[in-house]
Amino acid sequence: MRRRAFLAAAAGLGAAGLAAMGLGIAELMSRGPQPHYTFADDFDGPAGSAPDPSKWAYDLGGGGWGNDELEIYTSSRENSFLDGNGNLVIRATRTTGQGTTTYRSARLKTLGKFSQYHGTFEARIKLDPQQGTWPAWWMMGANIGTVGWPKCGEVDMLENFGGSPDVLTSVHTPKGAGVATYTKRGSTAVNDTWHTWRVHWDPAGFTFFKDGAQYLDVGPSHLPNWPFSSGVPMFMLLNLAIGGAAGSPASTRFPVDMLVDYVRVW
Repeated sequence: MRRRAFLAAAAGLGAAGLAAMGLGIAELMSRGPQPHYTFADDFDGPAGSAPDPSKWAYDLGGGGWGNDELEIYTSSRENSFLDGNGNLVIRATRTTGQGTTTYRSARLKTLGKFSQYHGTFEARIKLDPQQGTWPAWWMMGANIGTVGWPKCGEVDMLENFGGSPDVLTSVHTPKGAGVATYTKRGSTAVNDTWHTWRVHWDPAGFTFFKDGAQYLDVGPSHLPNWPFSSGVPMFMLLNLAIGGAAGSPASTRFPVDMLVDYVRVW
């Protein structure tokens, strides 16, 4: 729901009405005056249209993505599109034929379009937690093309593995000269309704919120080789993976949709 419409409607709603919209009192009170957004996508547009190409690019292809994932990422409107109701849809599909099964999905990123050092990053997302699915909203350092992963650092605001009742939130820093990482993580409950996820990044580290309620802090004292105080900005990714750490998708009901109401940064 757009902010202006929300504020107009909220005046006539009680707590029960806000809950039905997937909004808690804590989240409402935490919003305060509208900030000056450095990035904002409310995904307004005709049904079936593409995400704004001035804000989003695509990772394409398959090969497991280092995690034994099964999907092939595409830029097709079958796998990422606006629904005409102010939402981005990332859709994972399964097709079978001639003895083979093919999974397709989408992975959107702001690399080359937008990145920011410090600030607040927020998204309102609705998941369909199922076995074999792995939706995520996350960030990596914009210097990934020169230093590689994991030296660029990675912050996973939201990951749901295989339909578990929790969202996993993680911060990864490099470990030695290899590709291993040091990780600090926390979890919070999730379901198939709308929730607002936020991370605030400043010199003290990262503070994570769900629906306005804080649930995790991660700072330089928690992890060695901290790459997040170097002045390098981070870019965002949204994707819906299949298989890998999420387990087998044999029982998954396809298509599977990840809905995003908005992404905002300030």
